[in-house]
Amino acid sequence: MKKLLAAAAAALSLAACVSIEANEAPAAAAPSQTEVTRGIVTPFSDLFCNQGKVREAFMTHVAPGYIQHNPVAADGRDTAIAALEGFRAASPQMTCEVKRIIVDGNLAAVHSHVKPTPEHRGFAVVDILRVENGMIVEHWDVIQPVPETSRNNNTMF
Repeated sequence: MKKLLAAAAAALSLAACVSIEANEAPAAAAPSQTEVTRGIVTPFSDLFCNQGKVREAFMTHVAPGYIQHNPVAADGRDTAIAALEGFRAASPQMTCEVKRIIVDGNLAAVHSHVKPTPEHRGFAVVDILRVENGMIVEHWDVIQPVPETSRNNNTMF
């Protein structure tokens, strides 16, 4: 009888533990690399392009050893800040509008419309950014002028 009571007590104890564990919320899945990259590139693009806050965008989201693939720009976060702040200061009417951000793993493509002045047709720009350890570490870009005429009725955006 004592063995039966001990077994019953053990079974009730085990059932209580299982019941408590079953009611606990499941652990949240870790974000995917694509989600992490989007969470870095989206606020960077908003600060840099939409708000024109070059220094804040780069100091917050870009690694010091930033690698640049544009042949007219040097490597390094501080070099990029100096060049881009100078460019924006020389073009105070410049606008930049992010049209879309496409993310896959640690790479993001940011498609934007950059206009040096309100009357200028502007440029279609695609910046490709690589993210590593929570920071943007590498950049490529493709820039195409928006033409006056097109052979189709589609826009570049």
